[in-house]
Amino acid sequence: MPFNQPLCHLLSCKGLTILLALLSLLACETPKTEPYQDVSFYSDAFATERNYRIYLPGDYAEQPDKQYPVVYYFHGYGGRYKWDAYDLEDDVHYPENGRLEPPFVMEWKKYAQENNLIIVTWDGYEPNLSPGKKEREGIPYGNALPYDYVRAHETEREHWGWDFSAHFRELVKHVDQNFRSIPDRSKRAITGLSMGGLTSYYVAGQNKDLVASVSAFDPAANLPYYGPKGRQVVFPVLEMHRSLKGLAVRLTKTDGDWLKYNNWHMTQLFGSADLSHFETHTADYPNHWTADTEQQLDFHRNEFAKTPALPAKWNHVNPGFDNFEVFGNTFKIKREIPALTLIENASANKLKILSRTFIPDGPIVLEETIAGSTAGSYAPEETYLLRSFNLSTHAFEADNLVSADKEGKLDFALSGGGHWLGINREAEPKAQLGMVFPNNQEHFYFEEGKTESLSFSLVNIGNAPAQEIEIIPVTQHPHLKISPEKITISALEAKAAIDSEQAFQFTFGRYSDSSFVAGVDFVIRADRQVADTLRIMAFAAPKAVYSPRGDLILLDGRTVPEVPIYQQGMDSIVFETLSGGEGNGNGIWEVGEEVLFYLRLPQGLAPKDTNTFHHTYLLNHPAQPYTSVNSMHYLERLNQASCTSETTPITLSPDSPKNQELDLCLRAESLYNDKNDSTSNATIYANQFHFRRVKVGSFKFWI
Repeated sequence: MPFNQPLCHLLSCKGLTILLALLSLLACETPKTEPYQDVSFYSDAFATERNYRIYLPGDYAEQPDKQYPVVYYFHGYGGRYKWDAYDLEDDVHYPENGRLEPPFVMEWKKYAQENNLIIVTWDGYEPNLSPGKKEREGIPYGNALPYDYVRAHETEREHWGWDFSAHFRELVKHVDQNFRSIPDRSKRAITGLSMGGLTSYYVAGQNKDLVASVSAFDPAANLPYYGPKGRQVVFPVLEMHRSLKGLAVRLTKTDGDWLKYNNWHMTQLFGSADLSHFETHTADYPNHWTADTEQQLDFHRNEFAKTPALPAKWNHVNPGFDNFEVFGNTFKIKREIPALTLIENASANKLKILSRTFIPDGPIVLEETIAGSTAGSYAPEETYLLRSFNLSTHAFEADNLVSADKEGKLDFALSGGGHWLGINREAEPKAQLGMVFPNNQEHFYFEEGKTESLSFSLVNIGNAPAQEIEIIPVTQHPHLKISPEKITISALEAKAAIDSEQAFQFTFGRYSDSSFVAGVDFVIRADRQVADTLRIMAFAAPKAVYSPRGDLILLDGRTVPEVPIYQQGMDSIVFETLSGGEGNGNGIWEVGEEVLFYLRLPQGLAPKDTNTFHHTYLLNHPAQPYTSVNSMHYLERLNQASCTSETTPITLSPDSPKNQELDLCLRAESLYNDKNDSTSNATIYANQFHFRRVKVGSFKFWI
């Protein structure tokens, strides 16, 4: 083309397209002189520009044909995509922590350059376009916490409903399109600190098709809301293991973390949960931080070398969203009330699906419809029998014969109430067995030294009978004994259910704070082969003494003044006015009333916490006769990093006999801000559970 051609010719549509592509590459690709690049792109999920920083390997410029795995890092409160900080002390007061480029650049640059991987630090601040309260390095903060992070007790704070899980998918797509990342889930990972650590577990669990491993440093001890604006539900961090089956999971906790008690609980719960792989590491560091960063990143590099296949079985929790997808399986749900959708033991042959208003053990949603479409893993145009057992009605619903489409996908529809759904190939009849526990209970508490029964029903959602059935309990917990060693059922016809004539007997020989939960696998054998394995979590409770009636406050819509309450921030006892519950306020628990119980403890966790009252949680509430727990109340742990406690409002059922005395097992929580922990220069936010039995009935609560 002659040099004297008009400029407008050079900027023809084709030329302009090429020019824009070149400019895009220049904007995204990192110059050889810089080991990282700050990148922005337009987010459809947030309808605004979003930022991230990308750290590139040392040979990135010299190896133009080479692709690399990616670790995505989620910062904590106070951080942005350029830094991560809580206080200057993280770099100034502790030079031995090895930070190379204060303030707050972390070790990402060095690790990425030396280990042949890409590290992306994303921006977790909410995309509220209102003027921010402050800024740093010219980057404005928004008017909400990172990740649109509203905690369960924060009823006055506005939740914008931003979907950071959807934004992560956009981020991965942008990185894959503009940098030489390996576009495969087995070569992607997420890690994060504090709020970012909790969000790492959440986002990874919602996007199991994009990542194969996830880790967290000192994750926040919160119960955050998720879901679209106006329909959010609480998804507690300690329950997030439910979505992580099929991923490699790691927890790094510092021994001086102010949230170390939460770390201990998480270690026990995640270690006992139905996870494919879980490991934990304790770092020697006197505060809340990303300590032993290299070891965490080494964990992900080791996972990158494994190239795992998609999991054959998976679990999932979707909080509040009406439409979602898991491994190519799509779900569209219609219901009036916000709820969490739980999918358990999902495979190509069956799945368990139900919705609850809260977890664990919230009421199952009865009024909803579920429209599902499976991944394309079935024989195209072949007929399958879909067989469903309703968990609430305990009855089979009408069978459906469905033909897979040309892509091998099956469409199905379910009503509310929860279901075991069997997907049966007509050409290959097979039994499909599932266990159902009384009241569809999830968390089972067993008192130390006391043998207690766990009964079950067995359902066959397959299209062939099962013979020589054995249910075998297996646990690695050192103090839990289960008998008998197996329960045998001679046969179960297709589309049939049976209540087992025997029950398993659980005995926790000893209670310990360090081993309060046990994972129990029920191995289901039929026709002399393993048909399935189902895991439950069994919780130990110490021997509970009975509290006298005078140690209990019942709130049934009434107000009680001058109640001694320990305030851990002040380390002193104050006298407060308590109110709550729904009823006539006469202090007598009557049919239909929803009440709150406060329990007096002679001694709480803090040395100064004596003879004070504490809110309570009803253990095994799905199995408690004549009562129901229809909602959860969330209370802030004042002066403890906005952590949240749970308390159960208890409703007396209409079928409760008059003058019936109920035996309730309550869990109370005491708190303590420990400033003298030898492993930390921070104040440790400690909590302790206390277990008491109470006998309540239609008598006056005089306190």
